Amino acid sequence: MGVKMVGASVNRLEDPRLLRGEAAYVDDIRFPQLLHMAVLRSPHAHARLLSVDVSAVRGTPGVLDVFTAADLGPEPPGIPAFYAPDSFRPAPQYPLATDTVRYVGEGIAVVVAESRHLAEDALELIEVEYEALEAVVDAYAAIQPGAPTLHENAPDNVAATIVYENGDVEAAFASADRVIRERLDMQRYTGIPMETRGVVGHRDPVTGEMTVWDSTQWPHTVRTVLAGMLGVPARSIRVVIPDIGGGFGIKADFYPEDFLVPFAAGRVGRPVKWIEDRNEHFLTIAHSREQIHEVEIALRNDGTILGLRARHITDCGAYQRPLGLVNASLAGTSLAGIYRVPAYRVEAVCASTNKAPASAYRGAGAPEATFARERLLDIVARELGMDRAELRRMNLLTPEELPYDTGLVSLEAAVVLDSGNFPAAFEKALDMADYAGFAARQQAAREEGRLIGLGICVYHQLSGTGPFEGGSVRVDATGEVTINSGAAPQGQGTGTMLAQIAADELQVPHDSIKVVFGDTGRLAHGMGTYASRNAVMAGTSVVMAATKVREKARELAAHLLEADPDDLVLDEGTFSVKGVPASSVTWAQVAAAASPGGNRPEGMEPDLESVQYFETMKAPYSYGIHIAEAEVDPDTGVTAVTRYVVVNDAGTIINPRNAEGQIVGGVAQGLGGALLEELVYAPDGQPQSTSFMDYLMPGSLDIPNVEIGHLETKSPLNPLGVKGMGEGGAIGGHTAVANAVADAIEHLGVTVTRTPLKPATVWGLLQAAGTTA
Repeated sequence: MGVKMVGASVNRLEDPRLLRGEAAYVDDIRFPQLLHMAVLRSPHAHARLLSVDVSAVRGTPGVLDVFTAADLGPEPPGIPAFYAPDSFRPAPQYPLATDTVRYVGEGIAVVVAESRHLAEDALELIEVEYEALEAVVDAYAAIQPGAPTLHENAPDNVAATIVYENGDVEAAFASADRVIRERLDMQRYTGIPMETRGVVGHRDPVTGEMTVWDSTQWPHTVRTVLAGMLGVPARSIRVVIPDIGGGFGIKADFYPEDFLVPFAAGRVGRPVKWIEDRNEHFLTIAHSREQIHEVEIALRNDGTILGLRARHITDCGAYQRPLGLVNASLAGTSLAGIYRVPAYRVEAVCASTNKAPASAYRGAGAPEATFARERLLDIVARELGMDRAELRRMNLLTPEELPYDTGLVSLEAAVVLDSGNFPAAFEKALDMADYAGFAARQQAAREEGRLIGLGICVYHQLSGTGPFEGGSVRVDATGEVTINSGAAPQGQGTGTMLAQIAADELQVPHDSIKVVFGDTGRLAHGMGTYASRNAVMAGTSVVMAATKVREKARELAAHLLEADPDDLVLDEGTFSVKGVPASSVTWAQVAAAASPGGNRPEGMEPDLESVQYFETMKAPYSYGIHIAEAEVDPDTGVTAVTRYVVVNDAGTIINPRNAEGQIVGGVAQGLGGALLEELVYAPDGQPQSTSFMDYLMPGSLDIPNVEIGHLETKSPLNPLGVKGMGEGGAIGGHTAVANAVADAIEHLGVTVTRTPLKPATVWGLLQAAGTTA
């Protein structure tokens, strides 16, 4: 075969139309008689709803409908949680608050009007009587005796406690030469896509089918949940994703508006649209990351790790929606990383607070656990008087120990490190960063009164989770190839990647292939895009489907050429007889013969199409090494990241340019979390970060050039040998930068134990150390 696209850094097929302004996002979906929805949201963090009076809204010019939870039926449908460990105490969120509001921004009533501004104005006519209740916004305080209770079935505000363990932890700590303990906290922050959430619902008057256009990462899941909540067959709902302007995991959720918009459209008999404004985004989007880690490590004097033991408390917010427990579970199974840890125990506590519900954001638990582990290792190295690289080096698992079964099973998959060469990646990163020469550079800077530091982060990443993904490949009667995938990308370049895969299998130009995503009317089953699964799951389903189509076409071409299928070669879109290139047929000729009424062998079904589902519960692990250099201004506490090195191993790299773009984007988000981003709440539960005036993000000038190296150890868990890598930059970036800041200032006698390391925070540490600031 001549065409070889896997591994090629081709330009993204998605970009030209986006650059021409031809994208179609949810807000670009328009219909005649389109109505707009607005939601009345609670101004209280915790309050009892004594009454909700919407009578003044009815009859208002331009208003078509107004409703509350009372209009959802005697038992309003709750949003389900997908994971329910034995200790789980369900706290489902209802589309609208029933008797109590539990966070600022929770929906109370809906208005549907001819325009968004009319709907917003009508919200002001609704009269709500509240009885304010005491709020609790600190996860540690929430689980203490006497704290205000959010849900009657969990008087201690513990939604679940999950314990992950293997080995003899007590013996490991009893035999240790040293036990080092620390509390390490990561703040609450979240993804900030350029496009906020949006939903359009429209019921077809002929078929009765409800079509929902949704800015979501999992359209098939939205269809399933929505059908269950509406009490209708799934076949009566079609969910379509248009172009999506970023997701980062926070759009892999089922939000109240995903129900409210189609419910409203069904009530009024006209299409209804809702577009989240940025204030609503900060108030109600899935929050993430916030965890308290109380961790201790058992060691020999030479630095050998004997055991890890921890309790981490995850702030899950007011309710648990589909993935409400995932961050706690994945952090609980990720603390050991890719190190040799013979004994391990983590107690993952899921605490309810009066904040917006938490869910997955790029990395989902891995950034939290990575920060706790890698920050702890630097603290350990300092206390032992060891080189921090040597401490890591001696405890890394070797290729001979892989696959390495940790004995742990998260809510998503068993933790089995399937492949890699961790020591080789580590040494490559140290060489690229000139780690050996940094100590001299640092000393020279200190002599000049400058504070520079280098941070190391070794991370691993669960990727490509099951249980399945679907894909279809079709060659039409003119020879054109179309892929339909259950994936739902939001800017990752997945269409280009799938076209490259299919191009190799079918020997056609990749840019001639049409790729369609996220339409439940085109593909019966799909899972969507999250957990770095597109290359692993969607890619493998396309390989399977393309292979089926190619082999059927080979048999048909042999029939047309009166040859043996084994004597045919496929090259550049043409089947020919070996040694007789003139005896050939093109894809178009084969596809025409495959059509109904065409010249097919007896018994062969018409059409050249295959729908395949890659089913597996074995998830590959990618990993990487991030090394950051940073300089801290001793007078202001401002940090500048001056250099950044990444070595990444995601198995087969289908498109290196795409892959490196994913890494750099993730690093930017990790850097933002380390230094700037935080969703702050006042003690009474009032959010303080509700606009870009209060929620600071890094700009392009804050991100240094990212130097990237690759290792490619193929995963044995799929035919492509790929591992997901879309979240790695965010996982490694947060901790590498935090460790760099710590390295710049900890020689002064302070210890970095939480993020973000905003200028005021760093300045405070310098002041505590007695340094001129």
